[in-house]
Amino acid sequence: MFSVRRAVYGLVLIVALHGCSWLTGTDVYVNKQYDANLKPGGRLAIVPITQLGPSLTCTGQCPPMEEVTDRSFQEFFTKFSDEVQMVSIARTRTFFQGNPDLRSQLIALNFSSQELANDPGLRKILRGQELASIREELGDANLLLVPARFELVPHLGSVVGYSEFRLYDLDSGSMIFSTSRNLTVNRGDEIGRGLMAIVLISHSKSDFAKLYLKRGGDGP
Repeated sequence: MFSVRRAVYGLVLIVALHGCSWLTGTDVYVNKQYDANLKPGGRLAIVPITQLGPSLTCTGQCPPMEEVTDRSFQEFFTKFSDEVQMVSIARTRTFFQGNPDLRSQLIALNFSSQELANDPGLRKILRGQELASIREELGDANLLLVPARFELVPHLGSVVGYSEFRLYDLDSGSMIFSTSRNLTVNRGDEIGRGLMAIVLISHSKSDFAKLYLKRGGDGP
């Protein structure tokens, strides 16, 4: 039943995607102080999304939104396995469920304009020993993708999505890049929320490909 439900929902999303209109805005920051060469033996951990708001009306089969986001991260980012191995999203979810204060710190972390010009990163809130502990707990991950903002907001029969994803080097603590988006899809039900979540995560995958892996033309 689980696989059938997921397949039906995925089919509805594909059909709906072609029938929706989108409005979008994007901001990109790249840390010019960071050595942009690929890390050897790259292992990527992704902080899971936990606060997704209340469900909307669902026509058909709609799995829980956490399932939608976890599955999207896993499927999108394992496509880069020839260059970067992904730590399973199940493992990172378990880790951050046991360390909610750390997750809150990562999400809340902000940088001033001066800090952004001078190699911003996790050293603002974490010591070297703490970074080493996180790497060990997350399967020797040396890259961390943080959804600093991820909101799915119903508004006048549409769903508005806001996202900000930040990629950090877990060895040095440096932030490598940050991208933020706002999107609007003209579907205001749970399918619209699912669409928005998948498209925002797909964009984060494309940003990772372009800004870290230096791949071109990897669209969402």
